Amino acid sequence: MKVMCKYLKLLLLSGFMLGSVVLSAQEAKLVRAQALYNEKKPDQARLCIDSVITHPETMKRYETWTIRGFVYYEIYKRNEKSLFESSLRDTILASIKRSNKLKPDADYKAQNDKMYSTIAVHYRSIAREYLFEKSNYDMSLKAYTKFRELFKMADSTASLKEKDIEYNLAVGSHFSDKFNSDKNNIKAFEIAKVTLMKVLELNPLDTSANMNMGVMYLNQATSLIEKIDAGEASIKDVDIIQEDAAKLAKQAEQFFLKVYNQNNKNKKAVLALYYVYRVLLDEAKILLFEQKCKELKIQVTEESNQKK
Repeated sequence: MKVMCKYLKLLLLSGFMLGSVVLSAQEAKLVRAQALYNEKKPDQARLCIDSVITHPETMKRYETWTIRGFVYYEIYKRNEKSLFESSLRDTILASIKRSNKLKPDADYKAQNDKMYSTIAVHYRSIAREYLFEKSNYDMSLKAYTKFRELFKMADSTASLKEKDIEYNLAVGSHFSDKFNSDKNNIKAFEIAKVTLMKVLELNPLDTSANMNMGVMYLNQATSLIEKIDAGEASIKDVDIIQEDAAKLAKQAEQFFLKVYNQNNKNKKAVLALYYVYRVLLDEAKILLFEQKCKELKIQVTEESNQKK
């Protein structure tokens, strides 16, 4: 990170002339802490700054707390950057928060905001790791929530809309893939549904979110039809299963149509609607979308299960 506090030493040296011996010693430690930080000796700087923050005069200076945050950051980034729980990170954030409460000047405030932004990015990386490497949505969401909080602290005017779309779409796509591979994984379906709907609240026409939602419902519908085709359903249950499959297909249809109505040459949407109408036994639309598939040179199979 950029070396901070370039005006600090001059400020402290002028204070050194006016203060008491004890105070001057503490200010000298503060200057020393910054010098050690600039020399890339954070462990030594930590010893100085931890002494400075306890003195009744220097503890009231925003410079003290900003330097402490940056010193601890150098130690934190060695081993704790990828951890969700980090006492060093907590110390950094507490220090920057304390500095801001002491009304720092523009230079220090800018450095504090940069620190918030840097730590926010770390939380975002942690959120991705919990999602893609561990499939742990609860922890991923906690980390992403931390990212949002710090991002707004760094810039209260910033919009998080695009980042929220990106995150929820990543979660939704990840867990919809898991559900489509294992229809018994209801938890994956629920997580995917919730997060994809968040995307659609922010952008109702998002192609990926609509396709993912549609595919999950269509796959459930075709799984029911496959039970009938495989003779796994009793005669008395066939009508009920067909009715349930039709309801699921209708839910899928609304999502696919959003994509198709934006671009009627979207091959995935055209093929998906062809399979939807096969489930619904809508002969006119089956023929219509079968013809569209031919026009777009889309391979149509007899298998009813639509894969993403």
